[in-house]
Amino acid sequence: MRVFLSYRRGDAGGYAGRLTDTLIQRLGARSVFHDVTAISPGEDYTVAIDRALADSDAALVVIGPGWLTAETSQGARRLFEPGDYVRLELATMLRRGIRAVPVLVGGAQLPKADELPDDLQVLAQRQAVELHDETWREDVDGLIRSLRGEPAMAGNRRRRWLAAGIALIVLLGLGTGGWLLWGPGAGGNDQQPAALPACVPASQAWNSIALSNDPTAVDKAAAGQLIFKVKSASWRPHNGHWEVVLATSMENTSQETVYHEVWRYDYLVVAQRPFTPACFSANGDTVDAGLVGDALIGFDVACKPAGFIELVLEDESGRISVTPSSLGAGSC
Repeated sequence: MRVFLSYRRGDAGGYAGRLTDTLIQRLGARSVFHDVTAISPGEDYTVAIDRALADSDAALVVIGPGWLTAETSQGARRLFEPGDYVRLELATMLRRGIRAVPVLVGGAQLPKADELPDDLQVLAQRQAVELHDETWREDVDGLIRSLRGEPAMAGNRRRRWLAAGIALIVLLGLGTGGWLLWGPGAGGNDQQPAALPACVPASQAWNSIALSNDPTAVDKAAAGQLIFKVKSASWRPHNGHWEVVLATSMENTSQETVYHEVWRYDYLVVAQRPFTPACFSANGDTVDAGLVGDALIGFDVACKPAGFIELVLEDESGRISVTPSSLGAGSC
């Protein structure tokens, strides 16, 4: 099965990248067309898109909150412009009878028929799929089963409750003291599904955390290998909680450009309790083949960051021993 991804970069580029990586893990790199990684430098975009659609069994139309309202520099609605690339993609796939599945992200809703150009109005009649941040893997697995014509499976209740519990811990932490790692005026990034604020680097006022001898992990589920490393770790107390910031790097040893965003990291384990990211900033949304990307990722932690600390990567594809595993679990 070959899948084509249609999306608007300014609207859902981060979601599309995350979805691409998950689909590649499930289906293989040759089964997914995503323009950032699939079109070679200098290649004619329209020719590459037309060829990819001709070879696709299904197309996923990724729709975010700004998909319908995106405008040109002159203030015209992009989707109604004859040369808009999203409109051309959709018109081509609908005309050819390719199965087009609207994929709603970021809380977006499926547009109504009268909100779309005439040649795209049939899209409003298609059954849409919603992808949520807290149940991302389950939602994508359900999407893949649907594309394959397989029956839907009941969600994993334990994982849903775990995700809800982690979210509650973070919300409680934010409610009690705020998160000083957020930089002044640091807003969300529409390229990041979690829309987290940017992290502020730790200063001399922070307490350094002694790292393990090998604070690395390899994600072998990605296209090729991604090598993650914690380069430094620091913490400081704040209103009964602790703020922890990690300086990380991701080395891309594959042959393709990959995304380096907050969803690469699932949670930090302190005193045997999981804490999801509270801020994130990277030196670029993507990392080209053979290069290394750096990032800062922060956590609001309800347990003192002492003892064994572990950073768990996306989909539990790898675990980094931030501190030596010989240390005790710590207390909370």
